[in-house]
Amino acid sequence: MSKILDKLGIYDLVAVLLSGISISTFTILVLQLIYKIQIDTNLQVNETLLFFVLSYFFGLIFQEISSFIQKKSTHKNNRLLKAALKTSSNSHIYLTDIEKSGVYSYIIEKLNLNPDEDNDNVVYNYCKFYILENGDTTRIDKNQSISSMGRSLSLYFALLAFVVLINSFFQSSTVKIILVIISVCFAILLQYRCIRFAKLRYINIFRTFYYKVIVK
Repeated sequence: MSKILDKLGIYDLVAVLLSGISISTFTILVLQLIYKIQIDTNLQVNETLLFFVLSYFFGLIFQEISSFIQKKSTHKNNRLLKAALKTSSNSHIYLTDIEKSGVYSYIIEKLNLNPDEDNDNVVYNYCKFYILENGDTTRIDKNQSISSMGRSLSLYFALLAFVVLINSFFQSSTVKIILVIISVCFAILLQYRCIRFAKLRYINIFRTFYYKVIVK
């Protein structure tokens, strides 16, 4: 098992496997505590391996579905990228005007772009591929993994709230209503976390490019 984990990258471990394990574990708890379905959790070696494999595929499924939804919502027309690239002189998180203008001026001149057009996507892609090829991507990979994990778990808790809510119409109970409320809160919190770390990834890519290329 340790050899398998060593071969997985941080994205696979956090965004896929860890989110899948969280989904599997929470689902088992809900089935046992809410629906009184007995599941043997004293797993042997083969069963433990099966649990990890199933969790990994659950993670993959929720990653792909949540990624598709994200592309059609927060990422459509580069909305999240534009929100992340707003500047602020009073925050250490957002880019400063000097950082942003420095990056844009450099790339627009280098690629001979029209400065009057919307160049956000081109500039971002240039910075991203440069950093991926030449820079330390540890922080950027961490931001992406945490954002993706939040995205998958947010979708899971939203679906869980919907399923339990529908079921409560037929078999109502206080515990189920509480579970719906908790699930909705988790879904909102994790979606906020997903967006926050996605913005941080954009910002770190631009800022790393600025200090590695422009200021060096």
